[in-house]
Amino acid sequence: MDATAMSKASALSARVLEHLESRGTEATRRWSMAYLKNSTPFFGCKMPAVRECVRIAVEEEEKKPNKKRARLEDSETAGMTTSYMSDAIALLRHEYGESKQAGSILLCEHTPPYVLGSVATLERLEREVMRAENVLTDWAVTDSFAIKVLTRVWKANPQLATRILAYAHEDASSLWHRRCGIVAFVGVFKPNVDASALPANFGLTLVDACVANLLAAPEERFAQTGTAWVLRYALAAREFEGVRERAIDAVMEHKSLWTTEAKKSLVEQLKSRDDAKLKAEILALK
Repeated sequence: MDATAMSKASALSARVLEHLESRGTEATRRWSMAYLKNSTPFFGCKMPAVRECVRIAVEEEEKKPNKKRARLEDSETAGMTTSYMSDAIALLRHEYGESKQAGSILLCEHTPPYVLGSVATLERLEREVMRAENVLTDWAVTDSFAIKVLTRVWKANPQLATRILAYAHEDASSLWHRRCGIVAFVGVFKPNVDASALPANFGLTLVDACVANLLAAPEERFAQTGTAWVLRYALAAREFEGVRERAIDAVMEHKSLWTTEAKKSLVEQLKSRDDAKLKAEILALK
């Protein structure tokens, strides 16, 4: 684990790691390693076990006799009490996949919304997680962080949505950093999702961000799949004014770039009879 991150963390993160290591099985470890093509090491814990390890460690911490700790993480997060920000970051910076997942869970499920939604929190996550080396190292860790953490950030403070979306336009940043910028909003166009707190015309700018993410690295599989994952819902989003049309134009304008895998993903939500023609056109793009 990174020494700087560990120096700011309490014993909580160490206990989470102990629980993860004790719960791991060889069969799950082998499966996880193969699934992610040996890009990330694993203890061998499935997600329910990871969540349980975090819960147990937090309960152990809360039972400490000195627990009304006014633990101020540092000057940037001064004012928050009972926060596990440093522990979560330490876990995210650990090399094992389950520890990274545990860090996202600690932020998502055990951190107050007012803490997650602060500018100071997002700045710290940008600096110590998203822009740090060897933290977001594969699609599974990236998507978990984007959905569990960054989605909670902008829902707690919608004014930060535009800042998060802007990651997709950062050509000099990593593939995973850009992917975070759009995957954090993958649910916006889904049916029955209330996106009213987002800025006006945010749906259109989200489609544009998807295009930027694709064009930054069109040859990268996970730039393709991340973009297609979000756009599949935009293509079916008739209730958002102009979004479906913008998404169709974007797909057609860059028709020569899409891989077969991405095209199949793009049409996944085109299920109605009225969408049959559009679905066929996208699948036939060359």
